Amino acid sequence: MSAVSQQQALELDVFACPLDGVNQIEASAGTGKTWNICALYVRLLLEKDLGADEILVVTFTKAATAELHERIRSRLAQLAHALDTGDDGGDPFIARLLETTLGDDGALDSETAAKRIRRALRAFDQAAIHTIHAFCQRALQEAPFAAAMPFAFDMEADDASLRFELAADFWRTRVEPAAARWPGFATWLVESGAGPAALDAQLARRLKKPLAALRWDGVTEPDESAEAAAAECFAEAARMWAAERDAIDALLRAAQPVLNQRSHKPDAVADALAAWAVHFEQGDATAALPKAALKLTQTALTKATKKGGATPAHAFFDVADALEAAVAAAEAAQRARWLALIAEWLDMAPGELAERKRTRRVVSFDDLLANLYHALHAHPWLAETLRARYPAALIDEFQDTDPLQFAIFDRIFAPRGPLFLVGDPKQAIYSFRAADLHTYLAARARASACYTLAVNQRSTPAIVEACNRFFLSNPRAFVLDGLDYYAVRAGTRVRAPFVDETDPGPAGDFRVWALPGGEGTLLKRDAQAQAAQACAAEIARLMRGAREGRVRLGESPLSPGDIAVLVQTHRQGSLVKRVLATWGIGSVELAQASVFSTGDAEQLERVLAAIDAPGDLRRLRAALASDWFGLDAGALWRMEQGDGDAPSGASAADSADAMSWVERFSRYRLLWRERGFAVMWRTFTRELRIAERLMAGADGERRVTDINHLAELTQARASAQPGIAPTLRWLAAQRLDGGGEEAQLRLESDRNLVQIVTVHKSKGLEYAVVFCPFLNDGGLREPPSSALPDAREYHDEAGDAVLHYGCDDEAAAHAARQALREQAAERARLVYVALTRAVYRCYVVAGPYLSSRSTREARRSVLNWLVAGAGHAFDAWLDEPPDEAALEAAWRALAGGPVSVAPLPVPARRERLAAGHDASQTLAARHATRVLRDAWRMASFSSLTASMAREEAGVAAVPDDELRPDHDALAAVTPDGELIFADTVATDPPDDDILVFPRGAAAGECLHRLFELSRFTEPESWHAAALGALHDRPVEAEPALAARLPAMMVRLVDDVVHTELVPGMRLVDLDPAKRLDEMGFLFPAPSLDLLALRRLLVAHGYPDVALEAGTLAGFIKGFIDMIVEHDGRFWIVDWKSNHLGTTPDAYGPRALDVAMADHAYHLQALLYTVALHRYLRGRLPDYDYDTHIAGYLYLFVRGVRPGWRSGGEPAGVHARRPARALVDALDRMMEGGRA
Repeated sequence: MSAVSQQQALELDVFACPLDGVNQIEASAGTGKTWNICALYVRLLLEKDLGADEILVVTFTKAATAELHERIRSRLAQLAHALDTGDDGGDPFIARLLETTLGDDGALDSETAAKRIRRALRAFDQAAIHTIHAFCQRALQEAPFAAAMPFAFDMEADDASLRFELAADFWRTRVEPAAARWPGFATWLVESGAGPAALDAQLARRLKKPLAALRWDGVTEPDESAEAAAAECFAEAARMWAAERDAIDALLRAAQPVLNQRSHKPDAVADALAAWAVHFEQGDATAALPKAALKLTQTALTKATKKGGATPAHAFFDVADALEAAVAAAEAAQRARWLALIAEWLDMAPGELAERKRTRRVVSFDDLLANLYHALHAHPWLAETLRARYPAALIDEFQDTDPLQFAIFDRIFAPRGPLFLVGDPKQAIYSFRAADLHTYLAARARASACYTLAVNQRSTPAIVEACNRFFLSNPRAFVLDGLDYYAVRAGTRVRAPFVDETDPGPAGDFRVWALPGGEGTLLKRDAQAQAAQACAAEIARLMRGAREGRVRLGESPLSPGDIAVLVQTHRQGSLVKRVLATWGIGSVELAQASVFSTGDAEQLERVLAAIDAPGDLRRLRAALASDWFGLDAGALWRMEQGDGDAPSGASAADSADAMSWVERFSRYRLLWRERGFAVMWRTFTRELRIAERLMAGADGERRVTDINHLAELTQARASAQPGIAPTLRWLAAQRLDGGGEEAQLRLESDRNLVQIVTVHKSKGLEYAVVFCPFLNDGGLREPPSSALPDAREYHDEAGDAVLHYGCDDEAAAHAARQALREQAAERARLVYVALTRAVYRCYVVAGPYLSSRSTREARRSVLNWLVAGAGHAFDAWLDEPPDEAALEAAWRALAGGPVSVAPLPVPARRERLAAGHDASQTLAARHATRVLRDAWRMASFSSLTASMAREEAGVAAVPDDELRPDHDALAAVTPDGELIFADTVATDPPDDDILVFPRGAAAGECLHRLFELSRFTEPESWHAAALGALHDRPVEAEPALAARLPAMMVRLVDDVVHTELVPGMRLVDLDPAKRLDEMGFLFPAPSLDLLALRRLLVAHGYPDVALEAGTLAGFIKGFIDMIVEHDGRFWIVDWKSNHLGTTPDAYGPRALDVAMADHAYHLQALLYTVALHRYLRGRLPDYDYDTHIAGYLYLFVRGVRPGWRSGGEPAGVHARRPARALVDALDRMMEGGRA
């Protein structure tokens, strides 16, 4: 361990630390890594007088780059405002920065600082905030000659196809001649599964770890005579066997009394004789001897002879010994030949691959790093050039670096700096991406200073204390030397309290559930199922409490999206998803798996292969066997037999006529060739109803998301390289390789659902409540086995990566143990990441399970190591962990304070969670702060009538979006906020009458929200809808009135839905599936003459509207409150909350006509009608305006109630159906034509 790693790291004061040298900052989970990076960035701008394009900020993903870019820009804008106004806004970041940098001892004055910040903001589009690959690409473009890169090249995500091509060439030119020279080697290659793919895999690993040391010290020259010697020995043994078999059999029968009856009982000896017979019949001189046959070597018989007995002796037994040795020597010779070829391959292939790429002007992402690394070492001036270009650098997520990446930054910036390496080694969990924690530890030893961030701003003090207790229990919690846990303390972040009034008993916020042990120990499969059930039951309890308002974050109910279940594998995630579904809990999976690894990717390949060759019935049947098409076994059998008679009423997708499918797939092929993949794919999925069929399944959302994702990636590839054959080759390669970052599985739903997240995907995220049901899994992966000799991967004592070929047994065992240690160490880091995601509460399942009839795997889990491993050597722990009693005692000792340990709860019965509305979800549009009148703009009803509204309301000009978009326009125009129509008779409404409800814009928004949330056919949901509307759209009211608002709102819904709006139609009777709320629309209006629009309305009998003058060029947008279908016809419904009076006549036809005209609602209704007209025209094959459009209903809801009528019409209901000629004229006018 280095001197730096041994000394105690300093806690970082980001506003006072020196800005020189190489500095490593260990940012524990939740300690504000990005916040501190922003602070360092601002200090470098101010104190070093650097521009935004001179401070290099590097991270490892595009998403992280975008976040850093936005966070730094936002911080600069806040600081600029503070410097201009002298007001820090109560922001401790700005206050401390101004104190330290611009204080009395500071070298800067405010004016200079403001100039530097404004300069940075003006040039921020050129800020050097990049991914590692983007930085390397920019650096190489600035020195193309040094990099020996072509000026123009094609960027490829990977070079798999080119690698395989090179491997195939080497196989043909080097391996096949060797196989022809040594027939035994050819046989060995076939039996071992060797081929170009094996060469490709070796090269891919080498390119992934280009700086790893290659060790060949165990590789020897092949014995050229070994194969012949084995053949000669085999022949001798076969001759002797043929001549002496009966004598050998008799000898062994007679020797039974002196032979060990466990290894050489009569049946075992008979099996050995039979094995020799078969072996000689096969005639393969170099084939490995059967295991049973080895019992008849002289060595085995001597070992099996009882003490004092005479060992059976025969010349054949000695020859068998010799044959075993000869075969082993021949095997060693074949392995040596293969390793010699691998050494030649790895020596030649990287350079040849680079040359082929240069010739073809192709560069992969990994080439960018390698090319810059080699250029820096070949041309020392390049490092100075880049250092002058970027005088300072901040490297984010440094724990995920690798030796090549660190070598680049070390070459450019060390030792002078300033270079800040920011990361958390405890969260280094991406070894499968070649991330190398040992590089981080080596960089620490070379750093000028090491710092830690020790204040957790994410979690509550209870969770922080629990994590400290957990990871401080074992001084070697993270297994590897140099990786320690530093205690952190909770920050001062103000957060809403977590309230759980339904909690059945006293327990800490960090809850450990222990699986049963002893005679009650469960099989691993059953233990994981029980853990998932316990988590689901607890989530259901929390959700019920949230709906009752008893489980809250502050005043807001806990929502499903606040809960995460962390898993380690997709299989575990699928188990949790299934179990949650049985409890009625919706969930969504977030994982880093590739969409190309899904079953639908395989099916896509089959379908596209069938489209490529529609006449190939084998391909066609393989494609149609999927559940994409809904064909059952009978349909496929009829196709196989040539019987195309499908059941009556079958759709096109149900037809089993092979020729009809051939014709259909031929048409898709023609579409692809002539119009491209995207057009073909849309036609294919629409005609065959793929999405409709899959959505009927339990995992429909997931699968449709994956299929759309695959189609998008395929379209992107097909656009870059058109043609069916290249696309198929690319798809096959992606399924093998997995694709890059863009291929990661996407979120299948944006609904507020419980999150099922892999631990890898959860890194950097936080959740109010976290469940960890599978962290007690103690299974560690053994190195993948292969018949081919392969390298052992490990790190040596110095921490350098090694690829060791030709290991002897002792070296192989050491390498395997080292690899197991590193795997377990990463598992400990995964546990750390999982437990530090929680803000308020964390549930962890611990305890034993049975695997291979033993609890050893569970007992040696890393979770147990963290709690009970103190005082144990890790290697000894792996070999024989403590017994269950000792582990149980260690867990009990951990309990206390925020940590509780209790048996895993077993639900007495499953109580499904009833479907309910998430009242915590609030959707709000972003508000503009000024009016911009561009020649090309987005318009709405509100903006078109804004001038009229301002004039009548007597208000100053305000941004369009501050007028209520499409909802009531202005709810009132008189000074007191009310449009009054003379009541015939004054009334005194009852306490729960909506006429008493507050008035104005906020009240209108609240009532709109009420109808949006209400399920008209479910009266029991109306109270919750009222509460949700008041929560989402608060209304100011005196306390006495506020208490009555929910009752008013429930009565309002009851009145409106039970009123017959038009003959035969009540909202309470409508099918909820035939209702669409808040349908947005957007259509182009390239040249809308607003004066001509006014004239058109007047010509058709509508009141004139004071529109803005001129011509609208752009788009018209809006939201329709509700669309309902009744008797095959569609109605537009718009809610109006205007208070027009307190009697039926105040909401009668004449009063409503006045209100409609005063607010230009008729123009709004016509715009909505055009939008619906266009919507249905594009979706109904037989659409006709007169047949399908019923009209619009403007419901002035304060007057809509079953008993109120005026002039023979229902009060509060304004119904009208625009003439078709008017709608057609408006439609043409919107498109820029003449009315």
